[in-house]
Amino acid sequence: MNASMSFRTTLALGICATLLLCACAVKKPPSTSETVRNSLPPATKVPDQWTSQATNPAPVETGWLRSFSDPQMEAVVAEAIQNNLDLKAAATRIQVAASVVTEVHAQMMPLIVVAGAAKYLGRFHQKNAQGQIRGDFNASSLLGGVSWELDVWAKIRSQTAAAKQSLAATDSDYQWARMSLAAATAKLWYLATCTQVLQGYAREDVAVDQQLLDVTIAQFQVGNAEQQQVDFAQAQLAQSQAQLAQVSNAYLQVVRGLEVLLGRYPAVEIKTASALSALPPPVPAGLPSQLLERRPDILAAQHTFNAAFHLVQTAQAARLPAFALNGAGGYLTNEIYQDLKFRPWVWTAGADLLAPLYTGGYLQAQVKIANQNQKAALALYGQTLLQAFDDVEVTLTNERYLKDQEKDATEALKSTEDALNLGKVKYDVGQTDLSPVLQLESVVLATQTAETYMQYELIANRIDLYLALGGSF
Repeated sequence: MNASMSFRTTLALGICATLLLCACAVKKPPSTSETVRNSLPPATKVPDQWTSQATNPAPVETGWLRSFSDPQMEAVVAEAIQNNLDLKAAATRIQVAASVVTEVHAQMMPLIVVAGAAKYLGRFHQKNAQGQIRGDFNASSLLGGVSWELDVWAKIRSQTAAAKQSLAATDSDYQWARMSLAAATAKLWYLATCTQVLQGYAREDVAVDQQLLDVTIAQFQVGNAEQQQVDFAQAQLAQSQAQLAQVSNAYLQVVRGLEVLLGRYPAVEIKTASALSALPPPVPAGLPSQLLERRPDILAAQHTFNAAFHLVQTAQAARLPAFALNGAGGYLTNEIYQDLKFRPWVWTAGADLLAPLYTGGYLQAQVKIANQNQKAALALYGQTLLQAFDDVEVTLTNERYLKDQEKDATEALKSTEDALNLGKVKYDVGQTDLSPVLQLESVVLATQTAETYMQYELIANRIDLYLALGGSF
């Protein structure tokens, strides 16, 4: 009896060891360079350097927030990172993805369970075979069981690998969300500052146009101006007042939007700066190939493709036979066992085989779905790459043209200020009246408005460039 049990045990262990030795390995996804090559059209080549002119290929610097030397802006960005509700929701997705990894990996572990039951049976004056009255019986059980599915075809391991890649993709998405939130907050902060400065120019313009209207009316009353000039001055004042109302409303909207990003109630209580920060020095842009490892959205797309790659192996393995080992043991008794004087301690051991023969095409469809999802993930990875390259090239080009526009705006402002100063001199010596001076003041204010907005455009584009390059803040 013992020899027979030993033989069965040895045979079972041998079968188990054989299955484990023959187990398939988890396939490795393609390398980054291979994935890039396969994701882009054959004619699309990634250049060694950026095509924008005068680009510094040095490695991208980190900590771009400090480059603006603006503690207020840094504090606002830190508050947004701490309190933004969309970012908090994104953080919970990481915990969910981590739990999914644990859930899938748990399928590789043995399942250990304990089941118990107890009941009492009573009969009325019934005799057993010996003529004795026996009417009370108990039925009870306390069994422990173990079941372990052998991952022979790497179905569970590949599914676990896919879950880990999904977790990495979720974490990269979160990092990209943090960087995007920091950039959006900084841009809104400077837009609010810019709008506040423009609001001041608009108020000055209203005051100048009001003074010009008063002068024109006075000249009309003494016969030195026509009604048409009065009408034009009134229209110009109405236009500047409308512009002031528009800029003031825009300022309220921008500040409210900034407060919502910070997790505050949109009550327009935040105090913005009185002037824009200076544009930081030009930044190194690195190389296009370095962008693949620096931008979190690209990393997320690659992890998503890797997850889809592993799920193909999972779907293929589901079509193959499944093996499981199981065993149980414990205490078991009932009425019959008690009459037969049966000992209540029992054990059992065995193996299960489940081989799908006909599923109506379900498993085949799962393989096709996994393959198509992998193709879609590869295409989306390529699209993410192209969009990232476009973000960098566009912002680099924008900075060059915006600097040219700023130079023109600065020269225009200097010319109009010189004309205004000359007009004031002529007014002081009596060569002209006040009207031309006031009109020149309006031109100067308009030029200052254009130059200020151009400064904001440069700052906003620089922030977009930092984000496009993937530099951490």
